[in-house]
Amino acid sequence: MALWLFAVGAGGGEPPGNFVLVVNAGNDVTTISRKDAELIFLNKQRSWPDGKNISVVINENPKIYDSFSHIVLRRSSQQFLVFRKRMLFRGQGIPPPTFKTDKDVVAFVGEHVGSISYVSPDAVTLAVKVVSILQ
Repeated sequence: MALWLFAVGAGGGEPPGNFVLVVNAGNDVTTISRKDAELIFLNKQRSWPDGKNISVVINENPKIYDSFSHIVLRRSSQQFLVFRKRMLFRGQGIPPPTFKTDKDVVAFVGEHVGSISYVSPDAVTLAVKVVSILQ
């Protein structure tokens, strides 16, 4: 079900399949480049190809957060946290919703059409769709 097309192993050592990107089941997006995912989560790309607004959701589960930060953002989880705090301090946008569990992330993304986040592969339900990460 969850396709993991991003080559993991090229430096991070994280096991493949530690997380998957998910969007609302009604989103037309099926694949995304690692670079586009990075731009989205760093608040530099704010709309989907169809023009709808993107709503980033942060999963604070430590293992998933750390793996996502290293693989997609190419930053440590601490660097990503500092980045998010700086954005808030500078008034550069509204902080994204954050949740501590996969279940809460999936519930939120399942209810909000433009949302994107990352969860454990076994947390995927019919409310969300896995988006493959391409190099």
